[in-house]
Amino acid sequence: MLKGVSWYTERSISEISLGGLLILVVIRTIQYNMFKMRDKYLHTNCLAALANMSAQFTSLHPYVSQRLLSLFETLAKKHVRLESKIQTQPSVFSDSTTITVNGTTANTDLIQDLTILEEVLRMVLEIINSCLTYRLAHNPNLIYTLLYKKDIFQPFRTHTAFQDIVQNIDSVINFFSYKLEQKDQSQIGVSQVLTTIQQGTSEWPRDRLRKFPELKFKYVEEEQPEEFFIPYVWSVVCQSALLHWSAENIKLFSPHNNEQTTIIVC
Repeated sequence: MLKGVSWYTERSISEISLGGLLILVVIRTIQYNMFKMRDKYLHTNCLAALANMSAQFTSLHPYVSQRLLSLFETLAKKHVRLESKIQTQPSVFSDSTTITVNGTTANTDLIQDLTILEEVLRMVLEIINSCLTYRLAHNPNLIYTLLYKKDIFQPFRTHTAFQDIVQNIDSVINFFSYKLEQKDQSQIGVSQVLTTIQQGTSEWPRDRLRKFPELKFKYVEEEQPEEFFIPYVWSVVCQSALLHWSAENIKLFSPHNNEQTTIIVC
């Protein structure tokens, strides 16, 4: 366990596992990228990393569980706004690729944004589902957060792109909601809810969830990756190192054919 991670400034965390901290950093990267950089390559790789880990998530920290659900909630709100914006756009002819509304290109770009956003939403749902499928008994904090945030799934329960996997999540929510309803509501607090969840996991029927293929992604490196990574890494070094770099004297030569990359820093 890590204690007092001072450089993580979004919230003071007294103690967290290394895996939990890694999940937080990846989630934060996805959020920043989706709303600032909009780099599809970056968020695809970040989601793939989370997906590969999801079947082994164990004892997720309460804040990690909250951030995972908050990621979905933030994207879901953006999805609603984007759908509404598309619906309010003027109709276009089928052979049109773009239209101009008040000087801005619309419709085709919006639909493309919606498609990408739905892919991300689907992946986040699959990550949550994977954790519930393989590690439900080991993640009471995630179940607690699902119960608390259950309303965020409402718009997707009948959506053709999401309803199959949302049904799994709803099965978990309904099962543990029923367990809590059997308790005296006037005396139930956070600790009692978590105790009820932990007790309920022993009664959870393992065959209740629909089986989906296990999430496994493999990084496939493009040909000549050094053409991207070497200039990129050096740009980070130049920008972040506490040293003065004379930009005029830095030359990066991308490799061609069998020639080696030469980096000259004077």
